[in-house]
Amino acid sequence: MNKASLLFLIALFGFSCIAPMMGQSKAEKDLGSWFLFFNQHQFSEHWNTLTEVQHRSYAFGTRFNQLLMRTTLNYKFSNAVSVGAGYGLIPTDNTYEIIEDESLTYEHRIHQQLIMRQKFSGLTWIHRYRLEQRFLEDGQGGHQLSHRARYMGRVNFKLNAQWSISVFDEVFLNLQKPTFSQNRLYFGMGYQTTPKLNVQLGFLKNHFNAVRYNRLLVTLWYNTSS
Repeated sequence: MNKASLLFLIALFGFSCIAPMMGQSKAEKDLGSWFLFFNQHQFSEHWNTLTEVQHRSYAFGTRFNQLLMRTTLNYKFSNAVSVGAGYGLIPTDNTYEIIEDESLTYEHRIHQQLIMRQKFSGLTWIHRYRLEQRFLEDGQGGHQLSHRARYMGRVNFKLNAQWSISVFDEVFLNLQKPTFSQNRLYFGMGYQTTPKLNVQLGFLKNHFNAVRYNRLLVTLWYNTSS
């Protein structure tokens, strides 16, 4: 693996962005937004937590879609391998109505993951394998359990001490029918504002079975480790 891998992913992303967009719904035509905050804290040589909050909208900053609140406890075997488990609470609105008329559904989600990192030729390649148990509100006061597997391949490339480029593709597969859940293709740039804070701006193509969304991502990564 070399820098050609990064160029291939960028080319794939570009092709996806210029693909035909006939027959789109209004929600697909709008440029939505995800505002993301990640906090990483290292407790010891091996243990750390990652806490995240993601606010997702159908249109930029408006027409609320989803709020994801999740935390993960990780154990690092080495700089190359770590495992983790965590919990998330996800209120979601799928109606694409004005905010005051929204009706929410709630998902409780448990996950387990394996992360592997490789470094070569100035690139960092990250493989994340994740299993999820999703307790989805059924509209009658109860929840239905579904299972999902995810794989993300991510490439990070540091341009210099402050600037970096990130490209990833993540596929989601249900362990019940329908098998395909969604695919996310992302390209972004990051700036290390301080030793503890990184700011990223990126673009995401989010493909489901029947719809495709374009999302602008603004991400803050904050490291509170001592």
